[in-house]
Amino acid sequence: MAETQKVVIQWPRNSWAILTKIIRAWYTAEQGDGDITQRKIADIAGVQPSQVSTNKAFLQAIGILTSDGSSLTEAGKRIGIGISGDNESMLREGLQLVIKGNALLSHMLDVIKGRGELKVKSFSDEIALRMNGKTDGFATGVTILQEILVSSGSIELAGDTLRPLRGRIEERYRDPENGGEKFKPQKPSDLGLKRIPIPVSTSSVWWVEVGEAPKEGEIDKFLEMQKLMFGTKQNK
Repeated sequence: MAETQKVVIQWPRNSWAILTKIIRAWYTAEQGDGDITQRKIADIAGVQPSQVSTNKAFLQAIGILTSDGSSLTEAGKRIGIGISGDNESMLREGLQLVIKGNALLSHMLDVIKGRGELKVKSFSDEIALRMNGKTDGFATGVTILQEILVSSGSIELAGDTLRPLRGRIEERYRDPENGGEKFKPQKPSDLGLKRIPIPVSTSSVWWVEVGEAPKEGEIDKFLEMQKLMFGTKQNK
């Protein structure tokens, strides 16, 4: 039997909560003017500059930062938008891109789907098997990889068991009349919400969940988020 190909990742030094602060700050910095420096990002994030530098290699390795570490990738930008605007759908989309583009995360997702479930300890052991053992920062890194998979909507954590999460990602079906691909509506994830389809292209639809009676200011917040997401500007 061929030996499992080892994966090399420089593990992060801080939790996913700190990393999301850095990602959000990086996105904010890229939307502003001036040079983007680690100190500037640290100031925006409210963390120490060393926390940016020691976690940078990990963000590069999983595809949130570009390989040269100079900017956010497309996935990273979507995650930044999702975190900044409390947009769960955009956050999931960005994390799903990260998983798709990272061999280790893709492999672990396939393992969980293939087995139907996987204990958290077995998840850690599987990763150790594909790497050079449990190196410095391993436990923190494994926890973050698990959080990425869960936050992407790909799996769920039930007690100490990871399972594929069904029914949250939009299901598609073929339209026999035009051969196109459409989205099949789903029930809202929460009671009292309505799902509104928003076509974004000829083959892609986003679904927005809204309450029966939105609170004051929520509509304006939604419109501002669309401007942020699509780069639109108000006419002066």
